[in-house]
Amino acid sequence: MSADLEEAETKSGSGAGRSCSRHLSFLFLTVCLSTGISLYAVEWFLSYQRQTIEQSDRLAPGMVLYDPRLGWRLKPNWFGSHKHYDFDVEYHVNRFGLRGRLPAQPGARRYAVIGDSFAFGQGVNDDRTFVHLLDEAGTAAEFLNFSVPGYSTDQQYLMIRDRVSLFKPDVLVLVVYLGNDLFDNARPFPLQGDHAKPYFRLNPDGSLELLNTPVPSETKPAAVRTDNLTNLVLGESQPPPTNLQRWLGGFEITRRLGLFQPDFRGDEAGFQARFGYNLALFRALVERISGSARELRAELTLALLPGRSFVENPGSLSAGYQDFLRRSILSDLSTMAGIETIDLATALRDAHESGKNGLYYPHEGHLTPQGHLLVAGLLAERLLR
Repeated sequence: MSADLEEAETKSGSGAGRSCSRHLSFLFLTVCLSTGISLYAVEWFLSYQRQTIEQSDRLAPGMVLYDPRLGWRLKPNWFGSHKHYDFDVEYHVNRFGLRGRLPAQPGARRYAVIGDSFAFGQGVNDDRTFVHLLDEAGTAAEFLNFSVPGYSTDQQYLMIRDRVSLFKPDVLVLVVYLGNDLFDNARPFPLQGDHAKPYFRLNPDGSLELLNTPVPSETKPAAVRTDNLTNLVLGESQPPPTNLQRWLGGFEITRRLGLFQPDFRGDEAGFQARFGYNLALFRALVERISGSARELRAELTLALLPGRSFVENPGSLSAGYQDFLRRSILSDLSTMAGIETIDLATALRDAHESGKNGLYYPHEGHLTPQGHLLVAGLLAERLLR
């Protein structure tokens, strides 16, 4: 082979190599650009979806009125719709300021159900609340729903004294929401509400002192709006997020996948140290409620109702502290005579693990009609036996 031919072939091979390298570089850039555009599109869609869900909550105005004693109460004869990404329902408040039908069974055994938005039935129509379902199930029993969204144990105690007693119930059913009731008992503003509320201080001698009353009609100040359950549960023990966690964890994609999120963990000793006062205050309030039940010659039953995370995500921080509160309450109340306790938390988790899904709304978090039906059945087994 001549020298000229060898040189030509060398140049040809070198040109082919450069062409292949350029092709691979172009392919790499194309893949990176396509991936980036795809991730941006997914991030935009997920962020838009989240914003849509958060802005979808629309409750007709006027359901609650300011109350100087209780903070707020339901407006008598109110009717309105509540629309959310997860549901579209209607609420009726009767002339006594209670959700549901009027007292209508003379001589029936009367149950007064006192709770918050879960017992009120937020997210379901009137005939789908577990209180209504119990009322239909008990042929010789009548269930009245005194629950008000946002109420904690302190307001429920005051309502028993001021309102429930007028209806002369045979049984008081206090529904305790494990998610935030025990925290709100010690606060002048609820964690998830804008209106001020009364609250009690537990003194060293065991007495209760009513504070923030008459309740001011002001809305929650900006400084209090930053409070959240994570801060209350962990306090100063939570590790600060790293710069990488703060940046990457802020994307909607990584948030949904649980990537680059702070790993919050609770422990028994930490929970005991942080929740000791809340548990002692709760016990003191229950003792007061038990005293009111005795005055009314009524039985007292407590139903412990968990949040969605306890049922669906047992390994979460929220499930951990709710389980601690549940066990502490059950142990504490076992020493108090005349109080029956129903552990709905364990029953709901067992039902979910056995394949009963859809008990809670996936975005809004309250019980679905299926959840209310299950709770009604669980309560009926204990209350209507």
